[in-house]
Amino acid sequence: MRLCILLVLLAFVSFCSANVQAAESFEVFLEKHCVRCHGPELEERDLRIDQLSRKWESAEDSHLWGEIIERINSGEMPPEGEPQPTTDEISVAVGELDTLLRQGRAARMAARPPVSHYRLSRPEYQNTVYDLLGVRYDPTKPGELNADPRWHGFERVGSLLSLSPSHVERYYKAAETVLSRAFPEQPIETKTVRKTAADIRYNGGKKQEEYLKRFGIQRPLRALIFPGREMQAFRSNWFGRQGPEQSGLYRAKMQVSGIRPPGGQTPHLRIGQRTGESTVDGMIDLDITAPEDEPQIIEFEIFLETPIDLHFTVVVSDIISRAKGGHHRNILSSDSYIFTHTSETALLNPTGPKLFDEEGNGIFSFVLLDWIEWEGPITSPDELAKRKNIIPAQGAAVDHAADALQRFAERAWRRPVEQAELQPYLDAYRAELEAGEQTEAAFQVALQGVLTSRHFTYLVEGDIEPRERLDDWELASRLSYFLWSSMPDEDLFAAARAGQLTGDDLSAHVDRMLADPKIERFIADFPRQWLQLHRLGMFPPDGQLYPEYDAWLESSMSREVTEYFRTVFNENLPLDSFIESDWTIANRRLCEFYGLPEPDSVTFQRVQLRPEDHRGGLLTMAAILGLTSDGTRQRPVHRGVWVSEAIFAKTPPPPPANVEPIEPNPPDSPKATIRQKIEAHAQNASCAACHRKIDPLGLAFENFDAIGKWRTHEHVAQGTGGDPAVDPSGEMPDGREFQNANDFKTLLLDDRDQFLHAFVEHLCTYGLRRVLTVDDRDDIQAIVDEAKQKQYRLKDVVRAVATSELLQKR
Repeated sequence: MRLCILLVLLAFVSFCSANVQAAESFEVFLEKHCVRCHGPELEERDLRIDQLSRKWESAEDSHLWGEIIERINSGEMPPEGEPQPTTDEISVAVGELDTLLRQGRAARMAARPPVSHYRLSRPEYQNTVYDLLGVRYDPTKPGELNADPRWHGFERVGSLLSLSPSHVERYYKAAETVLSRAFPEQPIETKTVRKTAADIRYNGGKKQEEYLKRFGIQRPLRALIFPGREMQAFRSNWFGRQGPEQSGLYRAKMQVSGIRPPGGQTPHLRIGQRTGESTVDGMIDLDITAPEDEPQIIEFEIFLETPIDLHFTVVVSDIISRAKGGHHRNILSSDSYIFTHTSETALLNPTGPKLFDEEGNGIFSFVLLDWIEWEGPITSPDELAKRKNIIPAQGAAVDHAADALQRFAERAWRRPVEQAELQPYLDAYRAELEAGEQTEAAFQVALQGVLTSRHFTYLVEGDIEPRERLDDWELASRLSYFLWSSMPDEDLFAAARAGQLTGDDLSAHVDRMLADPKIERFIADFPRQWLQLHRLGMFPPDGQLYPEYDAWLESSMSREVTEYFRTVFNENLPLDSFIESDWTIANRRLCEFYGLPEPDSVTFQRVQLRPEDHRGGLLTMAAILGLTSDGTRQRPVHRGVWVSEAIFAKTPPPPPANVEPIEPNPPDSPKATIRQKIEAHAQNASCAACHRKIDPLGLAFENFDAIGKWRTHEHVAQGTGGDPAVDPSGEMPDGREFQNANDFKTLLLDDRDQFLHAFVEHLCTYGLRRVLTVDDRDDIQAIVDEAKQKQYRLKDVVRAVATSELLQKR
């Protein structure tokens, strides 16, 4: 026992010593360079640095400390004429002060009162109402729930998910929508609507069919869909009803084929909402490989919030224009243009633009649509089962209604509920009955109260009396929202009710959850937040500089990351796979972009990589390289910051305000790379302090341009001489050198323990819904130690977090 106490004391003393050493080192800098002008003898600008609060967790004077960092960074402090600090002194001082400020902010963000509330994010709300009531609802639709604020990509940090008056109003509206879909006034009729190409393209096609008869042509009319053109794919009024009751799952079938010119891209069909002229936000993306004479029938399902209109468009970036005069974009400009088969276009449209050159090759890729059929809205038996026995029968006694509401509230609030808590909702139910409402309508008022309660929209943890650990009900919710982004299932509820979420029982439930299909929500959501994929496409690449970039490439880039993560998770591969691998998961569009052999399938599949492909792992994926660009050029500094945050869980100090941007190359000067300009910029000692740590992490990827395409020379628009060769070499902060991205990744693999530690921190931030603090270090290290024993395998790392002591603590 004495030995354990001694070890704890030694660890505590070691931790305190490290912080004291950092503070003393920073205080030495202040005493040497700052207190002389901002101290007891001289108080310039009414600032006494020696009297500023060092209680970092209380945020006292934090705005002044932030200004001090900025002024040291910018070189304003110390002023000219005073002894100037070295680059190393600036680096140490700024780093230590920034660390102290961040630790203080993390402590404030992680501070938990006896009862903590963590609001559900939009995806969690969407999943929860589906698992609770079998209702499909899109909270991201304009006018629905407010967007979730992000902290370094994470959308689940409770201290940021506040509740404003606008939130309350929208939650009431959302509850009304969800309940109206779960319990519609009239039964929802599933209907099938079929539209032919004649219906969609030719307004029925009667006139065009008469024209075909003159030539004795028996082929049916077909619709041509070209790059840059749109065509109607779905209208709510096709189903003859209006209103939200049409929203739901729809099943579609369509018969299509494609024309692909030699050397051109596979025709890619996108179905989605129109966002601008000739622009469609893709909801369904399909490569069309069937030839004209052998059309294929494609089926898919999609959730639609109606009323809505969907359009077809073809997405390709390499339009091969062999048409004289460049008139090919006007082919569909007139309804008089008739199409049945490529062999008959000249006959039917003698004065129209040509689709083929003299050799019979297509001028560009396009899709041929024969017909499309929609069925919906569809409600599955499983969805209907979730709503069974929720609403009491007409004329049921109030006691029966109270019992039914209690059962529903316990599932919705994810804990035992006393009937006294439900009294206001039961009173509202009685009032509705007395006003003449039927039982079902009256009971929905009570249900709406349950769904707009803080106990539903928040995860509530703790009691009035403080305690260190979660109870079993709270742990069930924390686990389910960590791994499923939704409420617990009946097995978890039963385990919580029986007090069986400890030890082997807990491990068994975690294993079951990892194998459940709902784990797909974690696979889709965690890497998106961890890797900050929301930034991809934030600055659309310049079409003149990157003509090969299109909407299909962008969505393929994002999918590559998710599909890759899914493979590493499902196969339980080591975390090393995130740094380097000899394979990736790609589709045709990505293979074309990366220069890989075209796959046989139109879906994403595992593709083997060769050294000359210059890919492997996350860091050389186009999505990662593109999300740190500004649409015109790569940004090595931003890439370095991303690597620091995502791979090492270290956020560099902020840059000084009003940093001078990198100017375009002067026309009369030799062409210079961005690296050369950054190095010139970083000659200033105050800039060099941070750039020395950040820049190498991004410069290692200089062989990749703003959209992640491999290159050996940097394209410079202005200047004299040829485009300069890129230089991806560098030196890690600890002095280890690398020559290119491959060498850099090898060095990262040498630091796999550091990466593992950072990855566990990201997982815990996601699972705990809060910022980590120094108080979590021992628990984090325990998870890391267990993960190392499992050979760093991804699913085992996630399992170690889910069963950890840390996840069971408040």
